[in-house]
Amino acid sequence: MSSPKIDYKKSDKNYYLPKGISLIELPALNYMMIDGKGAPTTPAFQEAIALLYATAYMISMSYRNSNFTIENFQPFVVPPLEGLWTSKNEPIDGKIDKNDFIWRLMLRMPDFVNDQVIEKAKKLVEVKKGLDLSGLEFGKVEDGLCLQALHVGSFDQEGETFEKLFAYAEKHDLKAIHKEFHHREIYISDFRKTAAEKLKTTVRIFVEKGQEK
Repeated sequence: MSSPKIDYKKSDKNYYLPKGISLIELPALNYMMIDGKGAPTTPAFQEAIALLYATAYMISMSYRNSNFTIENFQPFVVPPLEGLWTSKNEPIDGKIDKNDFIWRLMLRMPDFVNDQVIEKAKKLVEVKKGLDLSGLEFGKVEDGLCLQALHVGSFDQEGETFEKLFAYAEKHDLKAIHKEFHHREIYISDFRKTAAEKLKTTVRIFVEKGQEK
């Protein structure tokens, strides 16, 4: 393989590893995604992660599979897992019942990946591993204008970082908005293997300019 590997974590550092609080505008990007509900400790959440990665690795390793030829294929590093989050109920005393979470887990895909590539990969994974991939979808998602920051530490302390983002928005004439989901998280660390106090997570809220006074 002569082509250099696509590695978005390196080429798009401002996307994955912001310095301080940063304002960024994100275009529409390709994502594989699975929707679900409930706490991150549920089997459905863990299964969604497994399905996304199985499909992503099937695509990334396709050059070794004579039955899976992808036009304009270029080697790539599978990017970090991402999640869009909201809740079916409002927080109580600033806290959300984790069982109320509504989430969309996602993996970004290179531009050469399309619906046909995804469907072929899903079929190959289903045959090889006997998994049900009917809930995995593919499409473009556009975050648009956002504020983001790197949160270091436990997910339970993310509220502190979000408070800083909302305060920054208010100070800089930006209005936080709730789209289909409340916010995005990008898991720079593998939370299955990393101690809670060492976790690195980029958190992002959606904003628009011109906050009403």
